[in-house]
Amino acid sequence: MLLDVPFLPRDDYVDFLRERSARLASVHFPLTDPRVPDARQRLVETNLGEVVRGLNRLEGVDRFLLMNGRLHRPERYFDKAGLDATADLLERLADEAGLTGVVFADAYFLQALSDARPGACERLEAVPSVNAVPDSPARAFALLDMIAGTAFRPPSRLVADRALNRDPEGLSGLVHGLRARHADVRLFLLANEGCLYQCPYKPAHDAHIALVVEGLCGDRTFAMNREFGCVRRMLDEPGLMLASPFIRPEDMGRHAGTAHGLKLCGRNRGADFLMRTVAAYVEGKYEGNLLDLMDAMGDLAEQVYIPNHGLPADFFEQVTACDKACRTCGLCSVLAGRMAERTGPGLSGFGR
Repeated sequence: MLLDVPFLPRDDYVDFLRERSARLASVHFPLTDPRVPDARQRLVETNLGEVVRGLNRLEGVDRFLLMNGRLHRPERYFDKAGLDATADLLERLADEAGLTGVVFADAYFLQALSDARPGACERLEAVPSVNAVPDSPARAFALLDMIAGTAFRPPSRLVADRALNRDPEGLSGLVHGLRARHADVRLFLLANEGCLYQCPYKPAHDAHIALVVEGLCGDRTFAMNREFGCVRRMLDEPGLMLASPFIRPEDMGRHAGTAHGLKLCGRNRGADFLMRTVAAYVEGKYEGNLLDLMDAMGDLAEQVYIPNHGLPADFFEQVTACDKACRTCGLCSVLAGRMAERTGPGLSGFGR
Protein backbone atom coordinates (compact mmCIF):
# COMPACT_ATOMS: atom_id res chain seq x y z
CA MET A 1 0.00 0.00 0.00
CA LEU A 2 1.09 3.56 -0.66
CA LEU A 3 1.64 6.05 2.14
CA ASP A 4 0.76 9.67 2.79
CA VAL A 5 3.36 10.97 5.26
CA PRO A 6 4.24 14.22 7.01
CA PHE A 7 6.89 16.37 5.35
CA LEU A 8 9.59 18.23 7.28
CA PRO A 9 12.24 20.34 5.47
CA ARG A 10 15.18 18.56 7.14
CA ASP A 11 17.79 17.32 4.66
CA ASP A 12 18.30 13.88 6.18
CA TYR A 13 14.55 13.29 6.35
CA VAL A 14 14.08 14.41 2.73
CA ASP A 15 16.89 12.00 1.74
CA PHE A 16 15.10 9.26 3.69
CA LEU A 17 11.83 9.93 1.84
CA ARG A 18 13.55 10.06 -1.54
CA GLU A 19 14.94 6.57 -0.94
CA ARG A 20 11.39 5.32 -0.32
CA SER A 21 9.61 7.43 -2.93
CA ALA A 22 8.17 4.35 -4.66
CA ARG A 23 5.99 3.80 -1.59
CA LEU A 24 4.84 7.40 -1.26
CA ALA A 25 1.58 8.68 -2.66
CA SER A 26 1.86 12.12 -1.11
CA VAL A 27 3.20 14.30 1.65
CA HIS A 28 1.38 16.78 3.86
CA PHE A 29 2.88 19.70 5.75
CA PRO A 30 2.00 22.71 7.90
CA LEU A 31 3.42 26.19 7.89
CA THR A 32 3.85 28.26 11.02
CA ASP A 33 2.21 31.11 9.18
CA PRO A 34 -0.84 32.97 10.50
CA ARG A 35 -2.33 32.95 7.00
CA VAL A 36 -2.87 29.16 7.13
CA PRO A 37 -3.71 27.88 10.63
CA ASP A 38 -3.50 24.11 11.04
CA ALA A 39 -4.65 21.63 13.65
CA ARG A 40 -1.53 21.26 15.79
CA GLN A 41 0.39 23.37 18.23
CA ARG A 42 3.22 25.26 16.55
CA LEU A 43 6.31 23.95 18.30
CA VAL A 44 8.96 24.73 15.64
CA GLU A 45 9.12 27.65 13.24
CA THR A 46 9.16 26.72 9.54
CA ASN A 47 11.02 28.58 6.82
CA LEU A 48 9.01 28.82 3.61
CA GLY A 49 12.09 28.82 1.40
CA GLU A 50 13.36 25.62 3.03
CA VAL A 51 9.96 24.00 2.63
CA VAL A 52 9.88 24.86 -1.08
CA ARG A 53 13.42 23.54 -1.64
CA GLY A 54 12.68 20.32 0.21
CA LEU A 55 9.43 19.67 -1.63
CA ASN A 56 11.14 20.18 -4.96
CA ARG A 57 13.56 17.37 -4.09
CA LEU A 58 10.63 14.94 -3.91
CA GLU A 59 9.53 13.90 -7.36
CA GLY A 60 6.31 12.15 -8.29
CA VAL A 61 4.40 12.73 -5.05
CA ASP A 62 1.42 14.95 -4.38
CA ARG A 63 1.92 17.82 -1.92
CA PHE A 64 -0.83 18.99 0.44
CA LEU A 65 -0.74 22.04 2.70
CA LEU A 66 -2.47 21.59 6.04
CA MET A 67 -5.01 24.38 6.41
CA ASN A 68 -7.03 22.25 8.79
CA GLY A 69 -7.62 24.45 11.81
CA ARG A 70 -10.99 23.53 13.29
CA LEU A 71 -12.14 27.16 13.41
CA HIS A 72 -10.94 30.72 12.78
CA ARG A 73 -11.66 34.06 14.35
CA PRO A 74 -15.05 35.07 12.90
CA GLU A 75 -13.66 38.33 11.52
CA ARG A 76 -11.23 36.39 9.31
CA TYR A 77 -14.07 35.19 7.09
CA PHE A 78 -14.83 38.81 6.17
CA ASP A 79 -11.26 40.14 6.00
CA LYS A 80 -10.60 40.61 2.27
CA ALA A 81 -6.98 41.68 2.82
CA GLY A 82 -6.31 38.66 5.02
CA LEU A 83 -7.95 36.27 2.53
CA ASP A 84 -5.89 37.80 -0.28
CA ALA A 85 -2.75 37.22 1.77
CA THR A 86 -3.68 33.55 2.22
CA ALA A 87 -4.38 33.21 -1.51
CA ASP A 88 -1.02 34.83 -2.31
CA LEU A 89 0.71 32.19 -0.20
CA LEU A 90 -1.18 29.37 -1.91
CA GLU A 91 -0.28 30.74 -5.33
CA ARG A 92 3.38 30.95 -4.40
CA LEU A 93 3.38 27.32 -3.23
CA ALA A 94 1.57 26.25 -6.40
CA ASP A 95 4.07 28.14 -8.58
CA GLU A 96 7.28 27.28 -6.74
CA ALA A 97 6.59 23.90 -5.15
CA GLY A 98 3.88 22.28 -7.27
CA LEU A 99 1.32 22.34 -4.46
CA THR A 100 -1.48 19.86 -5.20
CA GLY A 101 -4.06 21.07 -2.74
CA VAL A 102 -5.06 22.01 0.78
CA VAL A 103 -6.48 19.93 3.63
CA PHE A 104 -9.26 21.86 5.37
CA ALA A 105 -11.56 21.44 8.36
CA ASP A 106 -13.33 24.81 8.47
CA ALA A 107 -15.83 24.97 5.61
CA TYR A 108 -16.61 28.62 6.36
CA PHE A 109 -12.99 29.58 5.72
CA LEU A 110 -12.80 27.47 2.56
CA GLN A 111 -15.86 29.19 1.11
CA ALA A 112 -14.67 32.66 2.15
CA LEU A 113 -11.29 32.06 0.52
CA SER A 114 -12.94 30.76 -2.65
CA ASP A 115 -15.22 33.78 -2.86
CA ALA A 116 -12.32 36.18 -2.33
CA ARG A 117 -9.85 34.65 -4.82
CA PRO A 118 -11.45 32.02 -7.07
CA GLY A 119 -8.57 32.21 -9.55
CA ALA A 120 -6.06 31.05 -6.94
CA CYS A 121 -8.36 28.39 -5.52
CA GLU A 122 -9.25 26.75 -8.83
CA ARG A 123 -5.64 25.57 -9.15
CA LEU A 124 -5.86 23.44 -6.00
CA GLU A 125 -7.75 20.47 -4.62
CA ALA A 126 -9.71 20.91 -1.39
CA VAL A 127 -9.35 17.73 0.67
CA PRO A 128 -11.56 17.30 3.74
CA SER A 129 -9.66 16.75 6.95
CA VAL A 130 -10.12 13.42 8.69
CA ASN A 131 -11.42 15.58 11.54
CA ALA A 132 -14.49 16.30 9.41
CA VAL A 133 -15.40 12.68 10.34
CA PRO A 134 -16.09 11.14 6.91
CA ASP A 135 -17.55 7.93 8.32
CA SER A 136 -20.38 7.18 5.90
CA PRO A 137 -21.32 7.70 2.26
CA ALA A 138 -23.85 10.36 3.26
CA ARG A 139 -21.28 12.41 5.17
CA ALA A 140 -18.70 12.01 2.40
CA PHE A 141 -21.24 13.12 -0.21
CA ALA A 142 -22.14 16.18 1.87
CA LEU A 143 -18.47 17.18 2.08
CA LEU A 144 -17.91 16.64 -1.64
CA ASP A 145 -21.07 18.58 -2.51
CA MET A 146 -19.90 21.50 -0.38
CA ILE A 147 -16.51 21.55 -2.13
CA ALA A 148 -18.29 21.51 -5.49
CA GLY A 149 -19.88 24.82 -4.52
CA THR A 150 -16.45 26.46 -4.28
CA ALA A 151 -13.81 27.30 -6.87
CA PHE A 152 -11.51 24.59 -5.52
CA ARG A 153 -10.92 21.43 -7.51
CA PRO A 154 -12.60 18.29 -6.15
CA PRO A 155 -10.35 16.11 -3.98
CA SER A 156 -8.50 13.17 -5.44
CA ARG A 157 -8.56 11.42 -2.07
CA LEU A 158 -10.47 11.13 1.17
CA VAL A 159 -9.13 9.97 4.54
CA ALA A 160 -11.81 7.93 6.29
CA ASP A 161 -12.71 8.56 9.90
CA ARG A 162 -10.28 6.63 12.09
CA ALA A 163 -13.08 4.65 13.79
CA LEU A 164 -13.72 2.78 10.53
CA ASN A 165 -10.33 1.07 10.95
CA ARG A 166 -12.10 -1.17 13.49
CA ASP A 167 -15.47 -1.30 11.73
CA PRO A 168 -15.25 -3.48 8.60
CA GLU A 169 -18.95 -3.14 7.83
CA GLY A 170 -18.90 0.64 8.08
CA LEU A 171 -15.70 0.86 6.05
CA SER A 172 -17.17 -1.38 3.37
CA GLY A 173 -20.23 0.86 3.18
CA LEU A 174 -18.08 3.95 2.66
CA VAL A 175 -15.98 2.19 0.01
CA HIS A 176 -19.02 1.02 -1.96
CA GLY A 177 -20.66 4.44 -1.71
CA LEU A 178 -17.58 6.20 -3.06
CA ARG A 179 -17.11 3.68 -5.85
CA ALA A 180 -20.72 4.10 -6.91
CA ARG A 181 -20.79 7.91 -6.90
CA HIS A 182 -17.18 9.13 -6.86
CA ALA A 183 -15.04 6.36 -8.31
CA ASP A 184 -12.15 8.78 -8.89
CA VAL A 185 -11.72 9.50 -5.16
CA ARG A 186 -9.01 7.35 -3.59
CA LEU A 187 -9.57 6.27 0.00
CA PHE A 188 -6.85 6.47 2.67
CA LEU A 189 -6.93 5.22 6.26
CA LEU A 190 -5.30 7.02 9.18
CA ALA A 191 -2.98 4.39 10.63
CA ASN A 192 -1.15 5.70 13.68
CA GLU A 193 -2.97 8.51 15.42
CA GLY A 194 -3.47 6.34 18.48
CA CYS A 195 -6.18 8.32 20.27
CA LEU A 196 -9.16 6.85 22.10
CA TYR A 197 -11.70 4.97 20.03
CA GLN A 198 -14.52 7.42 19.14
CA CYS A 199 -12.71 9.92 21.37
CA PRO A 200 -15.29 11.97 23.30
CA TYR A 201 -12.74 14.72 23.96
CA LYS A 202 -11.68 15.32 20.37
CA PRO A 203 -14.17 18.00 19.23
CA ALA A 204 -13.31 20.18 22.22
CA HIS A 205 -9.59 19.31 21.88
CA ASP A 206 -9.53 20.43 18.25
CA ALA A 207 -11.36 23.63 19.15
CA HIS A 208 -8.93 24.40 21.98
CA ILE A 209 -5.94 23.93 19.67
CA ALA A 210 -7.58 26.28 17.15
CA LEU A 211 -8.04 28.90 19.87
CA VAL A 212 -4.34 28.58 20.74
CA VAL A 213 -3.19 28.82 17.11
CA GLU A 214 -5.43 31.84 16.56
CA GLY A 215 -3.76 33.52 19.52
CA LEU A 216 -6.91 33.73 21.58
CA CYS A 217 -5.58 31.90 24.65
CA GLY A 218 -2.57 30.12 26.09
CA ASP A 219 -1.97 26.40 25.52
CA ARG A 220 -3.23 24.10 28.28
CA THR A 221 -4.26 21.22 26.02
CA PHE A 222 -1.77 18.64 27.30
CA ALA A 223 -2.57 19.54 30.91
CA MET A 224 -6.28 19.11 30.17
CA ASN A 225 -5.69 15.68 28.61
CA ARG A 226 -3.48 14.61 31.49
CA GLU A 227 -5.85 15.78 34.21
CA PHE A 228 -9.29 15.32 32.66
CA GLY A 229 -9.06 13.54 29.31
CA CYS A 230 -7.47 10.83 27.20
CA VAL A 231 -4.04 10.60 28.87
CA ARG A 232 -5.64 10.14 32.27
CA ARG A 233 -8.03 7.48 30.96
CA MET A 234 -5.35 5.51 29.14
CA LEU A 235 -3.18 5.36 32.23
CA ASP A 236 -6.19 4.38 34.35
CA GLU A 237 -7.42 1.83 31.79
CA PRO A 238 -4.48 0.62 29.65
CA GLY A 239 -6.79 -1.59 27.59
CA LEU A 240 -8.00 1.61 25.94
CA MET A 241 -4.57 1.89 24.27
CA LEU A 242 -5.19 -1.38 22.46
CA ALA A 243 -8.79 -0.41 21.71
CA SER A 244 -7.50 2.69 19.91
CA PRO A 245 -8.25 2.36 16.17
CA PHE A 246 -4.64 2.18 14.97
CA ILE A 247 -3.47 -0.09 12.17
CA ARG A 248 -0.26 -1.98 12.96
CA PRO A 249 2.37 -2.22 10.20
CA GLU A 250 1.81 -6.00 10.25
CA ASP A 251 -1.92 -5.55 9.57
CA MET A 252 -1.80 -2.98 6.78
CA GLY A 253 -2.21 -5.71 4.17
CA ARG A 254 -5.63 -6.50 5.62
CA HIS A 255 -6.89 -3.34 3.95
CA ALA A 256 -5.39 -4.03 0.51
CA GLY A 257 -8.16 -3.84 -2.05
CA THR A 258 -10.23 -1.69 0.30
CA ALA A 259 -8.06 1.41 0.66
CA HIS A 260 -5.59 2.99 -1.73
CA GLY A 261 -3.14 3.71 1.07
CA LEU A 262 -2.46 4.71 4.65
CA LYS A 263 -1.94 8.14 6.12
CA LEU A 264 0.72 8.46 8.81
CA CYS A 265 0.72 11.33 11.28
CA GLY A 266 3.09 12.71 13.90
CA ARG A 267 4.56 15.83 12.33
CA ASN A 268 5.10 17.46 15.73
CA ARG A 269 7.18 14.52 16.96
CA GLY A 270 10.14 15.31 14.73
CA ALA A 271 12.12 13.63 11.98
CA ASP A 272 13.50 10.78 14.10
CA PHE A 273 10.00 9.65 15.05
CA LEU A 274 8.84 9.95 11.45
CA MET A 275 11.77 7.99 10.03
CA ARG A 276 11.17 5.18 12.52
CA THR A 277 7.44 5.14 11.80
CA VAL A 278 7.63 5.41 8.02
CA ALA A 279 10.28 2.67 7.94
CA ALA A 280 8.04 0.37 10.01
CA TYR A 281 5.11 0.79 7.64
CA VAL A 282 7.27 0.47 4.53
CA GLU A 283 8.70 -2.78 5.93
CA GLY A 284 5.38 -4.00 7.29
CA LYS A 285 6.72 -4.83 10.75
CA TYR A 286 8.08 -3.32 13.93
CA GLU A 287 9.80 -4.97 16.88
CA GLY A 288 9.58 -2.63 19.81
CA ASN A 289 7.15 -0.53 21.79
CA LEU A 290 3.88 -0.08 19.91
CA LEU A 291 3.63 3.42 21.40
CA ASP A 292 6.87 4.40 19.63
CA LEU A 293 4.87 4.44 16.37
CA MET A 294 1.82 6.30 17.69
CA ASP A 295 1.21 10.04 17.53
CA ALA A 296 -1.24 10.73 20.38
CA MET A 297 -0.18 7.75 22.50
CA GLY A 298 3.44 8.66 21.87
CA ASP A 299 3.13 10.96 24.89
CA LEU A 300 3.10 7.80 26.99
CA ALA A 301 5.91 5.91 25.25
CA GLU A 302 8.38 6.59 28.06
CA GLN A 303 5.90 5.44 30.69
CA VAL A 304 4.30 2.40 29.10
CA TYR A 305 5.81 -0.45 27.06
CA ILE A 306 3.56 -2.61 24.87
CA PRO A 307 5.58 -5.00 22.68
CA ASN A 308 4.13 -4.62 19.21
CA HIS A 309 5.83 -7.83 18.09
CA GLY A 310 4.19 -9.70 20.98
CA LEU A 311 0.59 -8.95 20.10
CA PRO A 312 -1.31 -12.10 19.08
CA ALA A 313 -1.47 -13.10 15.43
CA ASP A 314 -5.26 -12.70 15.46
CA PHE A 315 -5.22 -9.26 17.09
CA PHE A 316 -6.78 -7.62 14.03
CA GLU A 317 -9.62 -10.16 13.91
CA GLN A 318 -10.32 -9.75 17.63
CA VAL A 319 -10.52 -5.96 17.69
CA THR A 320 -12.54 -5.64 14.50
CA ALA A 321 -15.11 -8.30 15.45
CA CYS A 322 -15.94 -6.97 18.94
CA ASP A 323 -18.93 -4.74 19.74
CA LYS A 324 -16.75 -1.84 21.03
CA ALA A 325 -18.42 -1.87 24.46
CA CYS A 326 -14.98 -1.79 26.05
CA ARG A 327 -15.96 -1.60 29.71
CA THR A 328 -18.14 -4.70 29.51
CA CYS A 329 -16.10 -6.59 26.88
CA GLY A 330 -12.73 -6.60 28.61
CA LEU A 331 -10.83 -8.14 25.69
CA CYS A 332 -8.27 -5.34 25.33
CA SER A 333 -8.11 -4.87 29.09
CA VAL A 334 -7.12 -8.50 29.63
CA LEU A 335 -4.57 -8.34 26.82
CA ALA A 336 -3.05 -5.13 28.20
CA GLY A 337 -2.93 -6.69 31.65
CA ARG A 338 -0.76 -9.47 30.23
CA MET A 339 1.46 -7.36 27.99
CA ALA A 340 1.64 -3.70 29.04
CA GLU A 341 4.46 -2.73 31.37
CA ARG A 342 4.56 0.57 33.24
CA THR A 343 8.12 1.89 32.88
CA GLY A 344 7.89 5.54 33.93
CA PRO A 345 10.13 6.54 36.86
CA GLY A 346 8.38 6.47 40.20
CA LEU A 347 5.32 4.74 38.76
CA SER A 348 4.46 1.22 39.73
CA GLY A 349 1.37 -0.48 38.40
CA PHE A 350 -1.51 1.12 36.54
CA GLY A 351 -4.18 3.33 38.02
CA ARG A 352 -4.11 6.71 39.72
